[in-house]
Amino acid sequence: MTDSTTPRTRVRWGWIIGCIVLGLAGIAAGFALVAPTDRTAYAASVLAGVGTTLLLVGFVVLLERRIIDTTAKVVRRAVDAERQASDERIDRMVGDFEDRMATEWARFHPADAEAVRRRSAQLTDEMVDQVVDEATGYAKNSRPSPE
Repeated sequence: MTDSTTPRTRVRWGWIIGCIVLGLAGIAAGFALVAPTDRTAYAASVLAGVGTTLLLVGFVVLLERRIIDTTAKVVRRAVDAERQASDERIDRMVGDFEDRMATEWARFHPADAEAVRRRSAQLTDEMVDQVVDEATGYAKNSRPSPE
């Protein structure tokens, strides 16, 4: 069963029939050009060439889909695993941020209100930078400047 999001590849029968006709015409033209005494050898070489071509086409056409599908599955699994690991790291960062904010605001005293707000803003900026770095794959402090 095919995935509904995968576009179907349209078979271009005109090209296929054209290639078959041109191939048969080339074989017939070669047969006509060969001296009557060499026609048996020519027919044998044509059959060997056709057999080799069919063998290669069988490998390429029949195995190509399996190779591509297997590769796509491997890549999809790797991406999903990395996404899950990244989500877990971000969840830990957010949990740590919530704990640090709770600690900061637990020490709240009206006389220190401005300092607590400033520290909360700093903690928020640090957490956002960490999450953005994690989500974009940048190493710490290596993000390009916005200029």
